[in-house]
Amino acid sequence: MSVQTFNTLDSMRKNLAIRLGFGAQAEVITLQIPILDSFLQTAQQHLWRIVSWRHLQKVHIENLGFEQRVLDLPDDADQSGIKRVWVKVGDYWRRIEAGIPTYAHDEKGVPMRYEMIAHEQGVIQLHFWPVPVDPVTAKIEYTAKPSRFTAGSDRASLPDDLIFLHALVSAKAHYRQPDLQAVNGQYEQSLRYAKEANFGVDDSRGFDSKAEVYDAYHYI
Repeated sequence: MSVQTFNTLDSMRKNLAIRLGFGAQAEVITLQIPILDSFLQTAQQHLWRIVSWRHLQKVHIENLGFEQRVLDLPDDADQSGIKRVWVKVGDYWRRIEAGIPTYAHDEKGVPMRYEMIAHEQGVIQLHFWPVPVDPVTAKIEYTAKPSRFTAGSDRASLPDDLIFLHALVSAKAHYRQPDLQAVNGQYEQSLRYAKEANFGVDDSRGFDSKAEVYDAYHYI
């Protein structure tokens, strides 16, 4: 099984500096490191949100014990990356809906709904309702969040050529360079190819062609 590896932040920063005309100015590059890194980091985060990358689609299966109503999100999951939640009923997986009604109390039974709740130190947990009276298996489908991308040796989690073009467009606009439109056209074309090869933009992100927007107040 092949593993995708992408370029490091350091190498992408150097290439970005060269394309911006800073290649022969070592001192200038050093001074520009924070903003160049910001262009690249912002590009990756934005691209993660608008395209459901196939290589980041994951499934996490975990058991809920007797009267256990809470599960932590997987370490590499983000609240906005959760796609679907299921519980196993007999030999079948049943999808459960997002949003626990305000009138819900401590009813017990097979979970039918879940809620994402933030706790201290940014910990996100899934709360299930009704509370299971017997152990039940839950399945979480999600898009894994990008890995750390702050140190020079950190590798991008998405295709580095597209991250680079996105950052280059932002940088060209920031420095008001005249070839902005040409670079933007190249980026837009590459983005279309990426969407075609994956799951498209955020309104079609997920494990099939339809994704639902999480709405904690939708109970019907």
